[in-house]
Amino acid sequence: MGKFTIKATLRALSIAFFLEALVLFGATGATLWAMTSSESKALLTDSALVILTLGAAIWLSFAGIAITKGKRWARSAGIFWQLIQLSIALGTFEASLIGGFAIALPSLAVIFALFNPKVVQATSETR
Repeated sequence: MGKFTIKATLRALSIAFFLEALVLFGATGATLWAMTSSESKALLTDSALVILTLGAAIWLSFAGIAITKGKRWARSAGIFWQLIQLSIALGTFEASLIGGFAIALPSLAVIFALFNPKVVQATSETR
């Protein structure tokens, strides 16, 4: 990782996870606001969306904490979430090229960091 220490890299990954969780908490809040202000056209669908986004935000927050502690499951969770975001980015490319790249590039950077051999070693529980 060059000049960066593994501790700093894990902290940066944790920050990335927390920023992504923050976006999910914001999406949950926006959906709840739409539901309570009568802007929602599909209450059942929005209710499911609230549950999914809130659950993902909480899960990603726990992964952000666990990655700094070197937990293997946090790296797996991060890879899974980045793949989810890449699939969202592919759909976003149809509407906006810039929006698609804004989602895809950070996800790719996090994936490359998560597959770095030093990160893999630091997050393996058989050290």
